[in-house]
Amino acid sequence: MDALIHCGDFIAPFVKLWFDKLNDSIKKNFYGVFGNNDGERLYMTQNLGQICVFPQNGNEHIIELGGKRIWVSHMPKQETIEALANSKKFDIILSGHTHIAVNKKYDNGVLVVNPGEVCGYLTDKPTFAIVNTETLEAEIIEI
Repeated sequence: MDALIHCGDFIAPFVKLWFDKLNDSIKKNFYGVFGNNDGERLYMTQNLGQICVFPQNGNEHIIELGGKRIWVSHMPKQETIEALANSKKFDIILSGHTHIAVNKKYDNGVLVVNPGEVCGYLTDKPTFAIVNTETLEAEIIEI
């Protein structure tokens, strides 16, 4: 199953114009969390909520895809990521915020991914990640 998971910083409600271009199968499996730069959260929830599933609190998502439990948050502390990975309650941990791509597999098999930044504003390196839930492998792709 294909899905899109956005790790935060949608920035503004008008970004929906870009997501409206997604194919219908991705729109059916589009999940997101808010980031620290997201203004107008209420309007974004109403506007983007037509195609994107936000968690009730807006900040952390727990999703099951392909039989794997996935935890998503925009800006967790490194200690939180490590604690979650070591707990093995989740197969995949996704985060954003730092704009630095991370693709790390812990010894216990938990995959930790930060896709970097698709816009490339801070790093001058636009990236995103593709995660294979069957193999628990990720690829960071530079645009």
